[in-house]
Amino acid sequence: MKPLQPALLAFGSAAISAGGAAALGVVSAPVASLVGGAALAGVVGAVVLASSRPDLAWFGDAVCRARHPGRLALTIDDGPDPVSTPAMIDALGKAGAKATFFLLVDRARRHPELARALVAAGHEVALHGPRHDARFTILAPDAGAAQLRAATAELVALVGAPVRWFRPPFGAVSPRVYASAQAAGLPIAWCSVRTGDGGFVSPARILARCRNAVGTDIVLMHDGPGYARTLLPEILEDWDRRGITVTTLSAAMESP
Repeated sequence: MKPLQPALLAFGSAAISAGGAAALGVVSAPVASLVGGAALAGVVGAVVLASSRPDLAWFGDAVCRARHPGRLALTIDDGPDPVSTPAMIDALGKAGAKATFFLLVDRARRHPELARALVAAGHEVALHGPRHDARFTILAPDAGAAQLRAATAELVALVGAPVRWFRPPFGAVSPRVYASAQAAGLPIAWCSVRTGDGGFVSPARILARCRNAVGTDIVLMHDGPGYARTLLPEILEDWDRRGITVTTLSAAMESP
């Protein structure tokens, strides 16, 4: 039984018990309503939390840490981007580092030369989805799997390299997402260090999170607007100074 299921059962039992107690006159209807409402709020809160935290594995398993102790997997979402992708390729090349770029197919379709440049530079390409759309979480598994298969096939054709991993847009998961990915033969990859560079986190905080990263971490950054492309050289220099090998997710998942 997944960890979420006992929680949902507990909240559901609380709501049922409150209703039964009201029917028997043990508690007043307003009190029962309050308890039932709190139980419902708990269910909603648990589902929201589980949907936004693949690392909790409440809906299914996701890859959140690398296996090789000396290798840090750098993963970069949302590309390719005509401004930041070339800058990241340059910074990674100068540092002798590799990364896995989780690409959106609609953006790769618009910039196929950048998607191919990633592979030519020795980086790994993975799937972030057909487009950046959280509605994927509610698709029926058959429809979701069909979308993933089509997106993977198009991405493979664009870059001429295999696609092994899937990271859902926004990191949003659901039982349907896991069923879709499993049917499509794509493991879901998440992270152990979420830098926050795609939101409102300050550069100082992003740097601090990266300085705490170690071998076996999977670090999540973003292509496109934001601080990643300007901070990446400094981040890579720090990891190199600490003897951390920065590589692709597939390479970091190899056994030592």
